[in-house]
Amino acid sequence: VRYRSLSDRYTSLAPGGTSSPDVEPASASNVRSSVCSIPRDRTASGREIEHKLTEREREEVRMIEQLIVQYFTIIRKQLQDTIPKTIMHFMVSYLARNLSSNLIGELYVEERFDTLLQESETVSKKRERACRMLTALNQAQKILSSLRDIPTD
Repeated sequence: VRYRSLSDRYTSLAPGGTSSPDVEPASASNVRSSVCSIPRDRTASGREIEHKLTEREREEVRMIEQLIVQYFTIIRKQLQDTIPKTIMHFMVSYLARNLSSNLIGELYVEERFDTLLQESETVSKKRERACRMLTALNQAQKILSSLRDIPTD
C-alpha cells in the first residue's frame, strides 16, 4: 500500500480510519509493509533508494507499530467515552440555565394568579377536618383542666 503523504499513513493507523477513499484501513501487515520499506534517499537521477533494515530494526519497527496501533485504540475509546459525556454536560447545563427561568416566567403571569392560588378540594377538606379536630381538642383540654380544679376529698 502506497500512501500519498505521511499524514495519510498515520490517519489510517486508527482502526477503520482513512483520510481519503483510496487509502485502505490499517492492518498490521499494511502498516508493517509500508514502514519496513521507507524510502529514505534519492539518487542523482531522482530514483528512490530503499534501505534494507536489520532484524533488530525490523523488530523495533514492529514494536513501534504495535504501540502506535494500541495508542490510537486507546485514544479512540477515550473519545468514544468522552463525547457522550460532553454532550450530556452541555445539555444539562443548558437545561439548568434555561429551564428555571422559563418555569418562573410561566408562573408569574398575572392572568394565572387566581387559578394558581386556588386551594384544591382535597386540601380544603383536610384543612376543615384539621380545624374541627383542633376545636374538639381545645374543648377536651378545657374539660380536663376543669376536672383538675374540682377538689377531691
